[in-house]
Amino acid sequence: MEGKEEKKINKEVKKIVLARLEVFPADRKISIGSAGEFTKEEMIKNVEDETDIGEKIMEIQLNYLQTLKEGIFYEQNSSSHEAKA
Repeated sequence: MEGKEEKKINKEVKKIVLARLEVFPADRKISIGSAGEFTKEEMIKNVEDETDIGEKIMEIQLNYLQTLKEGIFYEQNSSSHEAKA
């Protein structure tokens, strides 16, 4: 059973993910494993409804944000730019 604090965190993650999906280009689709391709609207609906796909989308987005926070993307991008200079 989820605790009060865990539900609060999940609500916050959901809000962040929905905000990120709102700025996603409407003409693009994302492929999620064997589940298929999803439009922006389909992803938002799945996250809002907390389906299995919605949970997967939240997990992917959370992993991306954690990686971004740790600077892994920045380090990879800056080292590839330095190599070109």
